[in-house]
Amino acid sequence: MKAKIQPRIHSSEKGVLENAVPLSTPYSMHIDICSLCNFKCKFCFQADEEGMKKKGLKRGLMKMELFKKIIDDSAKFPEKFRKVKIGLHGEPTMHPELPRMIDYVRSRNVTGIIELFTNGSLLNPKLNRAMIDAGLDRINISVEGLTPEKYKEITGVAVDMTKFAANLKDLYEARKDCKIYVKVVDEGLAEDDKKKFYDTFGDICDEIFVEHMVPQWSETNKFSLETTGMYGQKVSGYKKICPFIFMYMHVNYDGTVSPCTLDWSKEVLIGDVTKESVTDIWRGKKMKDLQIAQLEGKRDRIPLCSTCMAPMVCCEENLDPHAEILLKKIKG
Repeated sequence: MKAKIQPRIHSSEKGVLENAVPLSTPYSMHIDICSLCNFKCKFCFQADEEGMKKKGLKRGLMKMELFKKIIDDSAKFPEKFRKVKIGLHGEPTMHPELPRMIDYVRSRNVTGIIELFTNGSLLNPKLNRAMIDAGLDRINISVEGLTPEKYKEITGVAVDMTKFAANLKDLYEARKDCKIYVKVVDEGLAEDDKKKFYDTFGDICDEIFVEHMVPQWSETNKFSLETTGMYGQKVSGYKKICPFIFMYMHVNYDGTVSPCTLDWSKEVLIGDVTKESVTDIWRGKKMKDLQIAQLEGKRDRIPLCSTCMAPMVCCEENLDPHAEILLKKIKG
């Protein structure tokens, strides 16, 4: 097998977060260019039609002009982002302007890495080459099943696995310096299935991993706290402080800004890039107040954050032991 077996969070070196907070520039900028998805995975909020209706959630495609403003604003930070991450709430390959967006990020030189998150079902030779030529550095592909029947069960769509693998192979052959990460979750996956996963994809990607199923989406996944995290890390207990809100920003398709990607229902908005600059939002009162509240041990009083398990199961950083000194730094 050509691919390296490792979780995506170990694909690059990390610094010590508690020594860097407060960050003058976010480590990464997450941009949800398309909140729509062609799948309805049973573990994702996209399958919770009632929950989305109850929250009044609106979905759509980000306009190119708005995307350009986000990137132009980002050029005003004192440093480059480590990564600009495209996708996460929906399926970004549904956006017809995706290659142009990648190209624009590259042209503005605001980041070290341009990264894409996709279910891979819409990859094809034309799109593959357009993304690579535009300057994509990394693509994370979520495999949801190993047979059409399993895909139908999990996503509601029966995927042609031969075509899926062929399109991924084409991407691998055209990838240049772009790193390809392929993952599947272990829910209902037997040892024979894991072997099939590695046999099918291990020679047409650079990194590969079987991730652990965890309660990632707050208010739609009703799970108890796991002892093993998404990437196989040990979960020692509840974290009073969410590290995510100190590391990055997430811009929704409509320009509203959330402090993390898990805020699918837009409960904890900290700004709107249609009315404010990205830099002002990062340095703004709403973000600062949210960080202070968590450092003061009030995460359980914040909507969505109070029921979110992601800080424990999706994140290795732990700021809890450093709350007192970080609170002094944030308050100034």
